Amino acid sequence: MSSYWREDIPLDTNPFRFFLFVSRAHWKMVWLSIAAVVAAGICSAFTAYSFKIIANAATMLPQSTAYDNLVWGSGIYLLSLLAAKAFWRWSGFTGGKWATGSRATARHALTAYVTLHSRTYFSNRFAGSIANKIGHAASGMVDMVELLLWEFIELFVAVITSFMIAFIASPSIAIVFFAWVVAVAVLNVFFAYKRTPLSARAQQLETGLTGATVDLLSNITAMQEYARRPFEIGRLRDAIDERRKAGLRNWWYGERVLVINNILQTFFGALMLFTAVKLAMSGTISPGDVVLVITVIFRIEGLLQTLGSNLNKISNVWGEVEESLNEIVEPHEIPDREDAMMLEVGEGAIDVNNISFAYEETQVFQHLSVHVKAGQRVGLVGKSGSGKSTLMRLLLHHHDIQAGSITIDGVDIADVKQESLRRAISIVPQEPLLFHRNILENIGYGKPSATAKQIMEAAKLAQAHEFIQHLPGGYDSVVGERGIKLSGGERQRVVIARAILKNAPILLLDEATSALDSESEVAIQEALRKLMQGKTVIAIAHRLSTLREMDRILVMDAGKIVEDGTHDELLRRGGKYSELWAHQAGGFLQEEE
Repeated sequence: MSSYWREDIPLDTNPFRFFLFVSRAHWKMVWLSIAAVVAAGICSAFTAYSFKIIANAATMLPQSTAYDNLVWGSGIYLLSLLAAKAFWRWSGFTGGKWATGSRATARHALTAYVTLHSRTYFSNRFAGSIANKIGHAASGMVDMVELLLWEFIELFVAVITSFMIAFIASPSIAIVFFAWVVAVAVLNVFFAYKRTPLSARAQQLETGLTGATVDLLSNITAMQEYARRPFEIGRLRDAIDERRKAGLRNWWYGERVLVINNILQTFFGALMLFTAVKLAMSGTISPGDVVLVITVIFRIEGLLQTLGSNLNKISNVWGEVEESLNEIVEPHEIPDREDAMMLEVGEGAIDVNNISFAYEETQVFQHLSVHVKAGQRVGLVGKSGSGKSTLMRLLLHHHDIQAGSITIDGVDIADVKQESLRRAISIVPQEPLLFHRNILENIGYGKPSATAKQIMEAAKLAQAHEFIQHLPGGYDSVVGERGIKLSGGERQRVVIARAILKNAPILLLDEATSALDSESEVAIQEALRKLMQGKTVIAIAHRLSTLREMDRILVMDAGKIVEDGTHDELLRRGGKYSELWAHQAGGFLQEEE
């Protein structure tokens, strides 16, 4: 794997440390770029020195040696200028590789890291907001390379070389120059530090505004159908205005810093020029030295003029990157253990051993135990909040339990790599989740090695082949974001085809037929029967009729198993299941979890 693609991201939200992390993958370009900028800065300083030679030669005209000095000075100017331009372009090519490479490394590292966060992490955040944070942090690396390489390093080299040139001309001028640079640098660093909270606040509001916009656009149909556009636009307008005010405060702070910079530059530039003129009048320095000082003033003034705005920029970038890292780079809620092993499922027996689990303050399970034999088909029934879906999530290790254990073939799932656990499980969720890709890719997602023929066979078993053929692009049809171009029933059949193709030894069905019409449901029941053969199955169903052929039905209530038996046994007992069966409408239990 290329050194670009690093996943050993440091658990540190300091933007500079993160910048060093992504830059280390491109260290050759880093040093080549810095060397080029340093060389270009030194060559640029020699152009100022050539002006001194030319000016002194001009004052000696028409002496014969003056012409030689003019040629010599002009030659130094031309050579140093050409060398400086060449080194700048060198820095452009190498710096471009550093900047774009760092952005790629940052985006990959952050995306790889964030995908290991838990289900809870994503349920509490907007997907669009997370994507924006990754983008901001990655783009911030380009900004930091540009500012560091072509602003701060250039300024540093220019200051050092200019100070040396000024010192050679006159120590007095060098002292004034040194005081000028120190005063501007110290004040600007202080102001940049004070501005960071303003930049961070503006970026925080920008993130919130982006999230609100994504939320609105994701629910645009609800807004239109409930005629709530004025409310939503008004709500968004308030967020936009708050962002505008925060941005304006940040902007004006920067302008005040620039005003102070202008005052300092005018004062110290004038003081350097006054000192040079006075020394020239006394004969201490030559006329060429005066020209040298003027050239240095103009060069450094231009660089220091941008120092304030560049520090403002780095402050904004720092705030954006820090805010993004604070959101993304936090410890994973459910990391694999260091000694985690790969799960190899032989039979597929599942044991829930005396587990206790709570969502924050809400207790869901207290000492729950369930044994599911290998190859057994088990249905879960219960009203909302009884714990059915939570049990499914715990089987997939989306949450850590507080006590007890869950084992598959006697192996604690907390001791195995989560990827291997989920590879051993096929799931058909209540809400079908599809990628904005074509149908062939969506069905084949669970088995990357599957051929097109195998994918079509799975689609046929899921009763999806016929409607897919009628789409304009057939299996190459792109389904839209989250499958929006398909109906609910079509999306669910694609997901069922995906599970059929994966053919994992354990199958979890969370209302697998909830979005199907009656005709499609009847047709797909046979496909599900084939899918369940030889597998350990746990199925949640609100249509109780779909559970009649299960080996067992577990009735859950308030996190407990209150009944356990076959469909016929539970009806004969006249308990909770019998009550649910009697009160359902057409075999459908009207509730959701």
